Amino acid sequence: MSRFGDKIIGPGGFINISQGARKVVFSGTLTASGLKAVPDGGTLVIANEGTVKKWVKDVYQITFSGPFAQERQQEVVFITERAVFKLTPHGLMLTEVAPGVSVEKHVLPNIEFDVLVSPDLKLMDATIFKNQPMNLAVRFHEGAVQT
Repeated sequence: MSRFGDKIIGPGGFINISQGARKVVFSGTLTASGLKAVPDGGTLVIANEGTVKKWVKDVYQITFSGPFAQERQQEVVFITERAVFKLTPHGLMLTEVAPGVSVEKHVLPNIEFDVLVSPDLKLMDATIFKNQPMNLAVRFHEGAVQT
């Protein structure tokens, strides 16, 4: 975002970089201001929901265009602490959810617009939500993690 309330800070090189990339991955939390999401032995517990929804219907400024990305056949993924979404020709689709998170309780009510839910909805890797090393080097070497 290049605007915070009344302050305009500019998008920097974001527009040039994001429009030129084959794949764009956005990451952040689904809500803000008071969110407390706690990993708990392979699940995610939303101990306190944020009071500010970040995925809103109306925005002040657009610095990334989903329709333009679709025209360019650009892969666009949104990763939050509790879910993963993919931009499709039919709209934004929920493709993964964190173990322990309810789509109906913790995801959809915090988004001000309709999203599709994949018929093949997957659980995010439980290892992400454990307080232990993920052994990424071993996982990449064994081909367990896809890029």
